[in-house]
Amino acid sequence: VIIPTLNEEKFLPTLLAALSEQTQKNFEVIVVDGSSKDKTARLATSYARKLPQLQVIVSKTASLPLQRNLGAKAARGDWFVFVDADGQFLPYFIERAERFITASDTKLFTSWFRSDTDDPKDAVYTLFGNVYLEATLIFKRPLTPGPLTIVRRDAFERVHGYDEEHAFNEDVDFGLRLQTIGIHVDILRETICIWSLRRFRKEGTLKVLNQYFLSIIPVLLFNKSLKRM
Repeated sequence: VIIPTLNEEKFLPTLLAALSEQTQKNFEVIVVDGSSKDKTARLATSYARKLPQLQVIVSKTASLPLQRNLGAKAARGDWFVFVDADGQFLPYFIERAERFITASDTKLFTSWFRSDTDDPKDAVYTLFGNVYLEATLIFKRPLTPGPLTIVRRDAFERVHGYDEEHAFNEDVDFGLRLQTIGIHVDILRETICIWSLRRFRKEGTLKVLNQYFLSIIPVLLFNKSLKRM
């Protein structure tokens, strides 16, 4: 489980606590911090007793694709679970993901999400997010969501991981490059992951949705993703 962080002292403990309570324990956790100015790295280290296979790496540069790649280089397992620091897992997340891997021939997948609040409008946003995930399969424009992407090591290495030149849409670019070598994203149709909508609350729903809409256009028309917004 690879978690890129930057000033996430408020949210990271919730995710680490959820990982420590998993019903299946055969996983390692790698927190890759982008030199946070708060207590993120220290808080991560404090979970070493609850998560024996925990590593905390500090990167001099804060960059999502770079930090994810650093986590992958440090990982020992055959599968990488990339998750945002403000995400949450239900207690059986690892167990369900492992069962899906065993029952299918997948090399790349994500899951349905639920919202991080009980607010009806947040539930609607999350519902539309899940519908959009399904639509990307229909239109053959794969999405490997930043909040949760699970990929087999050999597939990750074949495309050399995330493109570190992408300051935006690095997750979309990752899925598109995997598709070019015949690896398509699958969906575990269970809500085992909680999606944080704090960006909607912080920046405003209309602004965030507008950014998503603008980023979708080049993918739909040219099968390419934006590097910057």
